[in-house]
Amino acid sequence: MHRTRPQHIPFSTKKVSIASGKSGSAREEEPRTTTWFFFSRSLTSVSRSRKAVPMAKDRPWSSTGLMLMVALTLFGCESDETACMANDNIVDLQSTTSPIHDPTIIAENDTYYVFSSSPLGSFYTSTDLQSWRHAGEVFTDIPAWLAQAIPEADHIGSPDISFYEGRYLLFYQSHISNTCNAATGLATNTVLDPLHPDYLWVDHGLILRSTPFYEDIGIYCGDENSTFNAIDAQFFVDGEKKPWLVFGSTIGGIKLIPLDPLSLRPPVKAQYTTLAQRWLFLNDPIIEAPYLIKMGEYYYLFLSFNHCCLDDKTQYQIRVGRADKITGPYFDKDGWPLWLGGGTPLIQRDGAFIGTGHGEVFSAEGRDWLVHHAKLPAQNYRAHLNIRELRWNRDGWPSVCGQATD
Repeated sequence: MHRTRPQHIPFSTKKVSIASGKSGSAREEEPRTTTWFFFSRSLTSVSRSRKAVPMAKDRPWSSTGLMLMVALTLFGCESDETACMANDNIVDLQSTTSPIHDPTIIAENDTYYVFSSSPLGSFYTSTDLQSWRHAGEVFTDIPAWLAQAIPEADHIGSPDISFYEGRYLLFYQSHISNTCNAATGLATNTVLDPLHPDYLWVDHGLILRSTPFYEDIGIYCGDENSTFNAIDAQFFVDGEKKPWLVFGSTIGGIKLIPLDPLSLRPPVKAQYTTLAQRWLFLNDPIIEAPYLIKMGEYYYLFLSFNHCCLDDKTQYQIRVGRADKITGPYFDKDGWPLWLGGGTPLIQRDGAFIGTGHGEVFSAEGRDWLVHHAKLPAQNYRAHLNIRELRWNRDGWPSVCGQATD
């Protein structure tokens, strides 16, 4: 199948701000026009730490340990405060991008792939990040093991795509709504192009399971080691090539567990670390969709707060915190710990879009991007794919910023 190289997205050529990754390292003067930073972005097959260290979703054809020098100039987002006007979604809404919910993205050769929550694992392709087309389904039916574990399972939800040790990994989940009766599974493929002769998804079954401790209540879930909800998993490999799984939601909070590098399953007596949590007595206590990256000295944890699907009443939004160790503790920009409900707001709504959430970060076309879904009230709250440029201020905090103007 002939592929054309991704077109350069026609953005302004104004200078871009990038973070040094050092807290409290504000510079005295105004942003300069030629400031260089070096990031160790090993574009390996493994980690989804997209920013500076192994980025699983970065181009898998890059050699392990490749040092990518990013020469970007500082762009002032007005101040170091969190407020930056959200820039336009670059996705062409006339292309077949709706409904896309809980998107996850990766590139193979010259094609971008987005996987979405759907009944059987829909995925979409693009060569320019703007125009997308539906390209197929991962499964032809709900996997047998999942149907047996959760007979009510009717979807392949919250997919997470990455590249590790020569294979594409697709973690996915299904659950019973409004409970933490959930299961996370894993499917793999050696290629993503459906027309390639080696294209074949192989399902590896159950990876993580949470079951209610009390069936009549259904809110206290987990296993014998911890309380958690087995949804929204993200595969991550740290700088020492150690694989992890970050996952979870409101019940039990956001968890981190190590994985066996061969089986990609947690050990029998897994050590669960709580990275973030919110209190159940809040009016809208939902926390979900964790996403880890590594930028410079810090691990950044992106999260979604509040209920995703309340139409015009939704307050769904993306927040972020960071830590100097993968296991935390994570703090927001104001120093409040994420395990006590902290999180610096990144984006909540933008123009006509509301319910902006379930985000992840990736690099393409020489820029960093935030990919997430958002809903349009004018289209009966259909979920659309949104891709916006992500920028970093002088203290190493991200913002979804508009373009510089003369």
